[in-house]
Amino acid sequence: MDVWETFPPGKGTYCLILRMSMAGQLTVGKLGTFAFAAGWYVYIGSAHGSGGLRARLGHHLSSTTKPHWHIDYLRQAATICEVWYLAGETAFEHRWANQLLAMPDAEIPVRRFGASDCTCETHLICFHEFPDQEAFSKSIGFEITQRQITP
Repeated sequence: MDVWETFPPGKGTYCLILRMSMAGQLTVGKLGTFAFAAGWYVYIGSAHGSGGLRARLGHHLSSTTKPHWHIDYLRQAATICEVWYLAGETAFEHRWANQLLAMPDAEIPVRRFGASDCTCETHLICFHEFPDQEAFSKSIGFEITQRQITP
C-alpha cells in the first residue's frame, strides 16, 4: 500500500513539510525564476475536490514529469518529509498560511506561490529550522495530524 492511500478520502486542509538540502534557482511555471535557500519549506493547501485529501496528497507524494501546480516545481528540488493535515469540510488554507507567517523565523521565499487564486501573500513559508508543529497546532486552535513520509 502506498503511503497516500492511508490518508482520509474526505475533504481537508494540509501542509507539506519539505526539505531543500541545497540552495538553488528554480523556475516556477509562469511565476518566474527564483533563488531558493537551503532549509525547510511549508506549503499549505486544501483538498476540497473529488478524492479529497487522499487524491491530492497522492498527487503530491507521487513523482511528476509534467508540473501542474507551483508546488510541483519545488517538489523536483525538495523532499517531502512530513504532512500535517486536518480532515473536514472547512478550508483553512488561508488562515493557516497567515498563522505560519506569524511564527518566529518564518519568511516568504516567493510571493504569490500557491496563492494565485486568492489574496494571501503566499502559501509557501520558509524556515531555517524544522517548523514547530505543536506551536502551529496551538496557534490555529486545532489538533492536527502529523504523518512522517519516508522517501
